[in-house]
Amino acid sequence: MGRVAIVGVGQSVHARDRHDVAYAELLLEAIDEALDDAGVELSDIDNAVTASLDFYDGRTIANMAAAEVVGSYLKPESRICSDGIGALLYGWARIADGDHRLGLVTAHCKESEGNPATIEGAAFDPFVQRRLGADADVVAGLGARQIYASGAFAPTDAAALVVEARAASAANPKVTTLEPMTVAEVLDAPRSATPLGVFDRAPNRDGSCALIIAAEEVARDLSDNPVWIAGVGTATGKYWADRHPGDLSALDRARDGAVAMTGWGTDVPDVFEVSAQYAHELCQFATRLGAELAEAGGTLNPSGGRHAGNPVTVSGLSRVVECVHQLRGDAGPRQQHDAQRALAHGVAGLGAQTHFVAALEAGD
Repeated sequence: MGRVAIVGVGQSVHARDRHDVAYAELLLEAIDEALDDAGVELSDIDNAVTASLDFYDGRTIANMAAAEVVGSYLKPESRICSDGIGALLYGWARIADGDHRLGLVTAHCKESEGNPATIEGAAFDPFVQRRLGADADVVAGLGARQIYASGAFAPTDAAALVVEARAASAANPKVTTLEPMTVAEVLDAPRSATPLGVFDRAPNRDGSCALIIAAEEVARDLSDNPVWIAGVGTATGKYWADRHPGDLSALDRARDGAVAMTGWGTDVPDVFEVSAQYAHELCQFATRLGAELAEAGGTLNPSGGRHAGNPVTVSGLSRVVECVHQLRGDAGPRQQHDAQRALAHGVAGLGAQTHFVAALEAGD
């Protein structure tokens, strides 16, 4: 398997609504930025992997609407209906096995244009569970009850991460700055699915993200400071109703698969960018990946993470983009000192059924 590097990154501004642009235009904002960052043209790209959800795009085969802006005419393009970091793993495999040399990976979503509860309802068993009218909040609320009852974490731990994410949004130019809050304000907010309050769930957003990835010889020609994809891993657990919310074996397998490829040994990554739709899940995922919750806003999610405002499908790919900036040393006021290794994480499915992990390291 050949080495693969990330040589260009781009994101649109992630906002509450982007009604000013169509889906393709929203995605083009990120693609143009990534192409400029890599110093290449769209015509140079030899393949694309995209991430989107038909339910949010409001059409079947939603990637057809993005075909022109990803340059897929007479070129291979594939799509995943999951978190965008999964598209990165797909694109990595295409180049690592020697089939392609320069790829484009994208993700886009407009959460403002769909009814989340209705869309999430489609993931439930259609014969029994869907009739109950539950949504992702209900599943997360049931999970949070069990996690808090176990004593593994407390509501104050989750609320502290929400506070840190909102504060970090002010230093991230790609998200809308959120109003600062205190732990008490998060805990006292109206309930969405007890014990969860409305701020425990990451805010809905519209946005897009794009990366340019390259085979080693191409990467070295294009960049003096490429970020290498040192390892990748993904795993899917049991359906939410058949799995205890404390069962993170899928995350363990994804993490172990990625780290095993790196040769890092026992070295701890310098940056952890962890994606979670709910704050109690962020507590679970971050600690399982090896991050310290006390470092939220620092080595843990310097971007602010999903609770600073990224849409579904885009969040995991945004975690990768932040890691790239950290490892290149161009993250501005969010920059961590001498960051050399990073873990980026993405998640998908009811009750966090599927996990993705990408291990990244600074150029050599």
